[in-house]
Amino acid sequence: MVLDLLPFSRPSGRLPGHWGSLCYLHLALSVGLVQLLVFGFREGAAGPTAVAWFIIGNLTCYAVGIALAHALLDNRAFCKYLCPVIVPLKITSRFSLLKIGGEATRGNDCGAWVKMCPMDVRIPEYLPSRQRVLSTECSLCRTCITICAPEALKLTFGFDLGGKDLLRERQGPAATGGRNALSDESCPQKAHL
Repeated sequence: MVLDLLPFSRPSGRLPGHWGSLCYLHLALSVGLVQLLVFGFREGAAGPTAVAWFIIGNLTCYAVGIALAHALLDNRAFCKYLCPVIVPLKITSRFSLLKIGGEATRGNDCGAWVKMCPMDVRIPEYLPSRQRVLSTECSLCRTCITICAPEALKLTFGFDLGGKDLLRERQGPAATGGRNALSDESCPQKAHL
């Protein structure tokens, strides 16, 4: 919720490369720290000390998330690159029965689906072959459903293995210089965004 209050809700794409794999390192370090606290300091791992560690850890995550959002001009930067919770969620989302689906022909090619997706999923590239959005990065926030062409996208129920991550990456230094405004005049809904 705190990250949603920041002013960078239109991301300009992901950092190129393997920056998203940092969440695996963060998970390993977090589990290692918990192991150290529980097994290394048995007496200090309960009571007020445990509460203090919990509060300090959460405040540190919030501070890093806010700093990343400001540095990368993207509210979801922490979620994309560092959040350890994403690791188990990515595994389970491969088998999710509920995914975004739709018809590419109902869209108007303004690109709003991709520009407004907080996780930078290239949604239209799944649709021509009648695929549902198989990206494990899709958080089912339904932002894509609420913008542009009515009834073009919807939540669908079915079984297919996810994991084909088609993600929008930042292009050149201009992409990081400011907020990613929708500039395509072919999008009739851009005034509402």
